[in-house]
This record gives sequence, C-alpha cells and structure tokens, in this order.
Amino acid sequence: MVDNPKVFISYSHDSPEHKRWVSELAARLRHNGIDAVLDQWDLGLGDDVTRFMERGIVNADRVLVICTDKYVSKANAGEGGVDYERMIINAELVQNLGTDKFIPIIRQASGKAKTPTFLGTRVYADFTNDNQFDAECEKLIRELHEMPIIEKPPLGKSPFPSVELDTQLTDIPDQVESASEAYKTATKLVRAGDTLGWRQLIKQIRPKVFKDLVQWRQDELDGQEPGDKKQLVQVVDKAVEIVSPLMAIALVGVESGREEFRDQKSLLDDLLNVTGWNRSGYEAWVDIPSALGYVYHGLHGSISLSTNQMDIALNLSRVKIPNPYITKPPQVWERSDLMGWANSFGPSCIEGWNYLANAYEGEGWEWLRLIFGIEQEYRTALVAYYMALNIHELASIIASGQQDTLNRNFNSMSPFGFNVPLTFMSEEQGINQRATSVLLHNPEALAELWTSLNVRREQIEISWRNWVRLFEAWLMNVYGFASHAEEICARNVIHHQDFFEKL
Repeated sequence: MVDNPKVFISYSHDSPEHKRWVSELAARLRHNGIDAVLDQWDLGLGDDVTRFMERGIVNADRVLVICTDKYVSKANAGEGGVDYERMIINAELVQNLGTDKFIPIIRQASGKAKTPTFLGTRVYADFTNDNQFDAECEKLIRELHEMPIIEKPPLGKSPFPSVELDTQLTDIPDQVESASEAYKTATKLVRAGDTLGWRQLIKQIRPKVFKDLVQWRQDELDGQEPGDKKQLVQVVDKAVEIVSPLMAIALVGVESGREEFRDQKSLLDDLLNVTGWNRSGYEAWVDIPSALGYVYHGLHGSISLSTNQMDIALNLSRVKIPNPYITKPPQVWERSDLMGWANSFGPSCIEGWNYLANAYEGEGWEWLRLIFGIEQEYRTALVAYYMALNIHELASIIASGQQDTLNRNFNSMSPFGFNVPLTFMSEEQGINQRATSVLLHNPEALAELWTSLNVRREQIEISWRNWVRLFEAWLMNVYGFASHAEEICARNVIHHQDFFEKL
C-alpha cells in the first residue's frame, strides 16, 4: 500500500459550481493523505495542457473520472480536452487490460449513459446525492488507501486433507472441437507453465486440422468455379474455422508474453505450406493458404501491439518467404498476397481489409472475443499494427537508400506502390485516434520500427512529410472515387501524419 497514493482527476469544466465541487472533493482527498492532482492547482500559465493530462494520467496510481452528462457527451463525441484524456485513458486500458486504475465518479446522470463508453461496465462511486457526500467520500478514501470497510476473510485449509490438487497439470481433451475450447485449454497450460502439455496439445490438433483442410477443399471446392464476393468470404470463413484452433493457441502464446510460449512464427510456415495442398486450379482456391497467412499475421500483430510486444509483431512481419523464382526472398510485409491482395478475397485489397476488420461480425469467430474482449479494442489493435507496418515500410526504404523515390510528384493516375495497404485509414476517426495513442504510449517500442534497421529518427523525420503526401493519391486510386479518398484523408491522416510532433 502506498502511503500517499497519487490520484489524477479528470473532469469537464461544466460550470463554476461544478469546478468548485471538484475542487472540494480534491481538497478532501488531500486532507486525508491522498496526493490529488488537479488542473486548478497544478496547471499554470504557459504550461502545456496536453502534456499535463498525459503525465497526470500515466503517472497516477489511480484516475478519478468525474462523470457528468456533459463529460459523457464530450467523451463519446470526441470533443476538446475530454477527448484527449479519453485517448490517453484508452491507451492505458489497451496496454493494461483488466486494470482498476480508472474509477468513474458519477456526479450527474440524467441520461441512460452514466459513464463514457471507453469505461465500459466499470464499478463506479455514486456522488449524485449531496446528502451522502461524506459517506461516499469515506468509501472512496478507503478504496484509494486500500483499506476496505469490510475485510476479506483469510482463506482456510481444506477440511478434506486427503484431497490434493495438482495445479501444474491440465487435462487435455481427447478431441478439441472448437477454437474456443483450444483457447481455454491453452490458457490453462500457459498459466501453469506446462510446456510439455502445450506441445502435446499442438501435436494432437495440428495433423487433424491440416488433413481436414485438404479434404474440405477436395470435397467442396475442386471443380467448382468461384462465385461472387459473398461466396468468397464464406469459403475463407470455412478455411479459417478449420484452422482456428491452432490460431487460437498461437495467440494465447503471444498474449502470455512468456518467453517459452510467445514465439509463434512457425504457424505461419505451416499455413503457407499445407502438406498435400493442390497448387493447381482456380487461383481463389489455390491462394487459400495465403489468405490464412494474411489473417494469422494480422491477428498476431494485433495481439502483439495490444500487449506491448512490438518486437514480436516485427519478427513475424520480417519472416522471409522462400520463392524458387526470386533470388532475395521477400519478407511477409513485402508479399502482396499476405498484405490483403490474396485472390481468395477478390481483386482488391479492400476486400482483404474488410474481411479482417469485420471479423467480429462473422459467425464462428467467438474465440476472437475471448482474446480481445470488445470489438473496439480489436479494431484499435489491428489499425495500430498496420500503422506500425506503414512506418516500418518507410524506414526500410530509407535503409535501402531509396528515399529519393519519395520526392517525385505522384498523382492519382500514378500512385506510389505501397507494400502495406493504407486501407486501415478507412476506419472511423475514433479508432484511428486510439490506434495512434497505442503507438505513442510507448516511444521506445515505436522507435524499434526504424532503429532495428539502423535508421536514425532524424532520417525518418526528414522523409515523413513526403511519405504522408503520397497517401491521398493511393487512396484515390484504390477506392475509385476522389471524394471518398479525400474524406478518409481529412478524417484520419492528420492523426497518422503528426507522429513525430507528438512523439
């Protein structure tokens, strides 16, 4: 327990009366040994407001979010300083899933939404009744000092001493029927540190998965002509469903962050080189392994970014894919079929992105919810991963000495050929803002995108403006009509282009 816990107070300046109420609450906390940080006291003329908010939230032991109708409305609409604080809080939540750092304080709640959506269903303190102020204050002070009113009773011994539980052993089902079951079993194995059980689980599942995949293609696809986009999505869905138990296990390993489990590059090789796969026939069917590789590295990168493991995401994106016709094997991020252009999705990378971004809406993806929780967190992590790949692509161009190509005056008829598609920019503004915050939250990890290629920050900053200038032409070319591309740029690019000013 911290002697003087540090608390940052986030609120909106609704009225002079409301500011005074917040100040009185903060004063009560300070009188009771809690180091309350409040802009009315700690922010002076000339101070950087955004820096104050960022440091206050990140450095605090707990954050009190004073929720009024106006605060909730501004946070959900993305307005003003409340929006910036929301972005920082979201970044903290993404990096520390399950944290109790943020405490909603309900001051006014005339509408249905008592708290902003980013605080979800967190337990709140009710300060709506001024007559109960002292009682609620006491409960809050006890919570901040970790001195609950009701002490949790100590855990006693089992009254049946002959019954012993071996927590290091996890029962592995004879048959794992779904990705959800595989996820839950793998989670137990990771928590127990049971590497032997982990290998046994994979040995049990892997042969059947790929045998079923090959058999399914022979029975359902060979000889059948590919149909429309809807049918292609259904086909990829079925392929993903078959291999999803292995994907779920691999993502558990990454999510754990433990050295003995987190390196899951081998699954990508398995997916791209399915034993017995027919390499002839319609391209949409032949390319299904590439579509599976695309889905896997997207999910892998997302969980890596959401758990602050940039190095793991980069390692997989840099895996070299052997090609007998190419002297220098391309890395994952350089392979168009692994970046969204696989024929199994259709002719455009837009279909590939939409498939991955909308995975939560598809049937058979309930296991993804076990990993990421709510859809918003998944989309945020996915966009953050592709933003990181976009920065890494620029660093790779600089490392190869080809940055002069960025100085050409490209237009919509001759767009720059990005390896990493910019389709992530089509996501709504709030998602892009949160994704930007995820990357900026850990500057050291972000710097790996260029320092790992021996590129200096000054070099990438010099080329950054020219790099951003190429976005709009690419979007216009891919999305087919200028107005939509311009809308995307106006709505989202500003968050992406200001990385180095915010870093």
